Amino acid sequence: VLVYKISYSSLNFYGRTLDDNHPSTLFLVLEDGSVWGMGDNRYGQLGNGSTKPTTTNSLGQTVPDPVTTFTRVMEDAGKPLTDAKAVTGSWKFTAVLKNDGTVYTFGDNAYGQLGRGDSPSVTSYAVKTNAGGIVSIAAGMDHLILVNQSGGALAAGRNSGTETTGGVTTTTITGQLATGRSLTSTLTPQKRSTFGAMRISPSAEVTDIVKASAGAYHSLLLTRNGWVWASGENSQGQLGIGSQTNTNILTRSGSSSGLGGLTGVKDVSGSGENSLFVMTNGELRGAGNNSAGQLGLPLYVGIPGTDRYRLLTSISSSIKLGVTDNETGVLLADKEIKDAAKLPEGHHVNRLNFYIDTRGRVHGVGRNQFEQFPNGSFRRISKFTMVSALQNVQSLTVVNGGYTVFLLSDGSLKASSSVSTSPTILVRHYYGNSLSGNSNIKDFNPLK
Repeated sequence: VLVYKISYSSLNFYGRTLDDNHPSTLFLVLEDGSVWGMGDNRYGQLGNGSTKPTTTNSLGQTVPDPVTTFTRVMEDAGKPLTDAKAVTGSWKFTAVLKNDGTVYTFGDNAYGQLGRGDSPSVTSYAVKTNAGGIVSIAAGMDHLILVNQSGGALAAGRNSGTETTGGVTTTTITGQLATGRSLTSTLTPQKRSTFGAMRISPSAEVTDIVKASAGAYHSLLLTRNGWVWASGENSQGQLGIGSQTNTNILTRSGSSSGLGGLTGVKDVSGSGENSLFVMTNGELRGAGNNSAGQLGLPLYVGIPGTDRYRLLTSISSSIKLGVTDNETGVLLADKEIKDAAKLPEGHHVNRLNFYIDTRGRVHGVGRNQFEQFPNGSFRRISKFTMVSALQNVQSLTVVNGGYTVFLLSDGSLKASSSVSTSPTILVRHYYGNSLSGNSNIKDFNPLK
């Protein structure tokens, strides 16, 4: 059976890099409408009717005990979930969109992100929500966004974020649910456990939306006419509104340009603290954190040590996501990206970015610690580089810290990592298992 879509539930972003206590899952949607997943299942996020908590590794550490073979998502015992269109999630919860417009959720519900009220976490099977007529879904760290067939956007889950400074963790309202009130309003919730409208003002709901995407604590909505609305955390400038101020009200990305906002966008993708935009003319633009050069911009601005890394807070006609040399900081303006076609779905790894060009080839830039980008090196990729060994890529996903899975147009899968040729070992490696290795694989491995 051929694979129709791939997705994963994981987040790995600057300042909050996940470790063995925050592992990931990998999901496949097959052409027959079934959904299969493997990885962490402590919260029932695989929806297979069971949970698998922790184990002790060879170092005596207590770590998640992952499911290392694909298991099918079930609605109940003996009743597999069918007719799936898409899957999304974070490292604790998962959502599946069916072709009939219904949405099923399972896993952790600490912030109400399953959209089922303040019910306990679902730890066994996929449960149908009350939402209907849905055409697009997207998940952040602890929030879930739905787009309905009327063009409206709904969100549930966490509306806040955490910051740790000097060992002290604080929680602040960040606004990714876009409930329409100011961040300081007593009516602005820290979480919402049922799906509610996302708003551009206290009295006006957003309309004409065709796609949603999300970073860790921010939300992005693409309109039919090529605008992008954004809300949530903006500490790294990831909303592209010309500031580093969070907002609980949807704001047009690029609005700081004086042109009323960015236009001509055909695809959008949020990662941990980044946002990427594919324009109708093939340009790739971006905003947010550039700590590893993942925006393709010079790594340092000014005196290194004074300005630690460059933030991109504005999106205007004069700023394009171009190819640069991060060692010298020189922008190679003659090589600005002009062939972007689409962005990965469900890609939340903040320090490594990809895009797919008009010919189905993959280009990547940023941190490459485990050779998720197969260029034979563990060093940072200082400029957007093409994967010459792979063609006809339909989509891809980067699994937390470890490997990249590519879906080809013929429905086959390939994976890239420096750790192992076996996907099951790849999953186990990132749970502190002693099978960790460094075989320096430089090619793609079929995923069975």
